[in-house]
Amino acid sequence: MKAETHDFSQLNALVVEDDAGGMAIIGVMMRYLGINAFINATGEDVLPMAHAMNPPPNIIFLDLNLPKTTGYELIKQFRADPKFKDVTIVAVTAQDADTEIPKCKEAGFNAYIGKPISRMRFPKQLRRILAGEEVWETY
Repeated sequence: MKAETHDFSQLNALVVEDDAGGMAIIGVMMRYLGINAFINATGEDVLPMAHAMNPPPNIIFLDLNLPKTTGYELIKQFRADPKFKDVTIVAVTAQDADTEIPKCKEAGFNAYIGKPISRMRFPKQLRRILAGEEVWETY
């Protein structure tokens, strides 16, 4: 399937984001693209939330800095769970890319999108991620 023709309505996304502005942008973009999205704002109970989703998430967006945990701790939990070990997980952060991108690759993230998220670029970035392309971008 070509990246340009991906049907976003088949996506079930779990978004773990504590920043209200970031959450609003992601939420609006998910609705606009027709993505079924669930949002967790603290990082608490994310794995049980993912297990309760029906159908389960096939893409997860993780902020790296959360009030109760980190994206790095959460990806360990997801990768250790047989149900989610192969799910596409995208780091979304305002952290310094030079420091975080190598750490994200080592931790098992599939992609990295720096904040602020661009409403213009996000759909293209998502298409590329879903097509299996490398996306490690600062914005």
